[in-house]
Amino acid sequence: MTITAKILVLDIEWAPATAYVWRMYDENISPEQLIDEGGLLCFSAHWLGSKEYQFYSRWKDGDESMALAAYKLLSEADAVVTYNGNKYDLPKLRGHLLLYGLPDSPPPTSIDLLKVVKGLGFVMNKLAYIAPLLKVGTKIKHEGFNLWRSVLEGDEAAQRKMQRYCIQDVRVTAKLYKKLKPFIKDHPHLGDNKGQCGTCGSNHTQKRGYRRTKFYKIERLQCQSCGAWSTGKRVKV
Repeated sequence: MTITAKILVLDIEWAPATAYVWRMYDENISPEQLIDEGGLLCFSAHWLGSKEYQFYSRWKDGDESMALAAYKLLSEADAVVTYNGNKYDLPKLRGHLLLYGLPDSPPPTSIDLLKVVKGLGFVMNKLAYIAPLLKVGTKIKHEGFNLWRSVLEGDEAAQRKMQRYCIQDVRVTAKLYKKLKPFIKDHPHLGDNKGQCGTCGSNHTQKRGYRRTKFYKIERLQCQSCGAWSTGKRVKV
């Protein structure tokens, strides 16, 4: 049996703010110095299990249409997979919704893969390092800030490259999620019943001894499809 929960993989790109400054470093910028606050530049989304990669941008769709699309996707999702989404993508999207008069989306379960990677002891946690290390793909190389600048200046070739870059980040994040599933200790239970593996929906789990606490011994279960661990019956000792 496969999992029926709707899992959304998401990545955003943000436009930089513009301000009047006197120095190139250590500048405290007041609201009066701000010319443009930046904002949501584009985002890509992918429903796990589908072949489609959706893309919305300021230059193709406009800010309000991006907000509506993001609200619809987040409202439908049972869980959202991101890389650093808890601190970056999701708060910024919620702010974007507010700016365009939309209500807050129903709070989906967040699966932030950066949080998982930080618990695995690698020398670096950047997606550009982790993705090739774990053989799930690579980010598209680009010219750095100049790509964002060219996009904002209306360069169509740069906008096409930004679209490929954003979609590739989602593609890599989706593959990384599948690789990391067994290592996500607090993965939400997304199955339809208690007999399923909450991570992948399989009914094929095996007992693997017990985990013991001061007051209980707790049955350990391992999914034979995805390798994820879960807990079964607990017995007071």
